[in-house]
Amino acid sequence: SSGGSDSVGYGRGPPGDRRPPPPPPAMSAQGLPAHILALFTPRPPPQHLPPQVKKKTIKLTGCAEFVDFLPTETPPERESWESPLERKARRHREKLDKHKDELKRLATDYDPHKDPNAVGDPFKTLFVARISYDTTEKKLKREFEVFGSIKRVRMVYDQKGKPRGYAFIEYEHERDLKNAYKQGDGKKIDGRRVMVDVERGRTVEGWMPRRLGGGRGPGRQGKPSKKKAKRLAAEALEKGKEKDKEKEGGKEKEKDKERERDRDRDRDRDRDRDGEKDEKRKERDEEKHEEKKAEKKKDKDKEKDKEKDKEKDKEKRAEAGGGGKEKTKEKDRDRKRSRDRSRSRDRKAKKARD
Repeated sequence: SSGGSDSVGYGRGPPGDRRPPPPPPAMSAQGLPAHILALFTPRPPPQHLPPQVKKKTIKLTGCAEFVDFLPTETPPERESWESPLERKARRHREKLDKHKDELKRLATDYDPHKDPNAVGDPFKTLFVARISYDTTEKKLKREFEVFGSIKRVRMVYDQKGKPRGYAFIEYEHERDLKNAYKQGDGKKIDGRRVMVDVERGRTVEGWMPRRLGGGRGPGRQGKPSKKKAKRLAAEALEKGKEKDKEKEGGKEKEKDKERERDRDRDRDRDRDRDGEKDEKRKERDEEKHEEKKAEKKKDKDKEKDKEKDKEKDKEKRAEAGGGGKEKTKEKDRDRKRSRDRSRSRDRKAKKARD
């Protein structure tokens, strides 16, 4: 019956059967949200690492035991070793010294007056430099004939027959040389502006040409290498930054000065205002003091009037005798009323002034 099954219990057999109850039904994960299902996911397996191998340590000992076995003779001289950079610098230094010695020898032997190519009057000869390599003697003569008649034109060539970029033009008159020297400098020939000067080799004592370390101006300045160009650019940037910093510092200093000026102006204004306030206070105090003095004078005058009135009353009493007592009382009452009225008027006047 249903009653007997309830008394035995769920899943049990007949009475007397003591078997364990069946396990509860397993919970299903269906219908749970994703963030709760993530809590029950298994962890990833641990990373496999190789086992650590213990290395044998080397036992270190001193070398004092082996000092007796070392040789006591003087060691041989050490062979000098030169690095590639040192070798390059040494060769460059040797070349410079050799070139300087050669320049000294050529400078001692240099005599422009004994030069067979230097012909003509040196005081009528014009030196023209920075000429284009495509310019010929005919073209040069045609360009400089504008200033006067030319006697001779000599272009300078190297040993291979290539032009060196300068020439000597001899005029027939010295005035033509002066005109060419004044007006011919910077003239454009074949796309290049030439430089003009007088011949100085035979006219100036101790003059040396460019090839012997003399000449005028800085000379030819070749294109700098990449490293040098980078260094120069970095230096220019640093200088520009320093100038900008100096400008900014100057602007900040000017701003600080303007601020200080504004502060001083504000202080002066405050002082002026304070001074004006003090003056106004002094004027008010003086006015109050004068008012007090006037009030004191009024009080003194009133007292004097009272004393005079009293004296007059005494005289009248003495004249009238004892019959005029009632009249004197009435007069005294009138005087008290007039005093009270005058005091109330003075108070009202003070309030109006304040």
